[in-house]
Amino acid sequence: MYIENAQIYYVGSEQHCREALFLLLIQPASERWKTEPIKALVRKVALGQFGQWMMGKVNIYGKYLIVSGSYGNDGLPMSVPDEIYDRATVVLPDYLAALWNSGGGWNSAGNEATIMRQWAKDNLKELRK
Repeated sequence: MYIENAQIYYVGSEQHCREALFLLLIQPASERWKTEPIKALVRKVALGQFGQWMMGKVNIYGKYLIVSGSYGNDGLPMSVPDEIYDRATVVLPDYLAALWNSGGGWNSAGNEATIMRQWAKDNLKELRK
């Protein structure tokens, strides 16, 4: 989810968003996802239309991963290699995880988006590590 204004432009009928700060929710790709908390990162992401989806790539600790829609995985946390998850330091606070879980988003952010965006801006220095 973009946490700052991302300029939107069109190439033909395809929508694109210029690179801007983006809140990513992550979880380990291994079975650890069942017991580990959701973590958060902020990175610069540019998205482009691919069919009906907005997709792009993100560089996290030197590895490029595919991003799709809000939070990196169409409103859900991205599954990332364990070494990326382990390097991330910011755990999504319980109150935000509860808001996200009940926010009503479907393939996108829900009504928690405004609070998540403000939290990301308030914690930007830590989330950019």
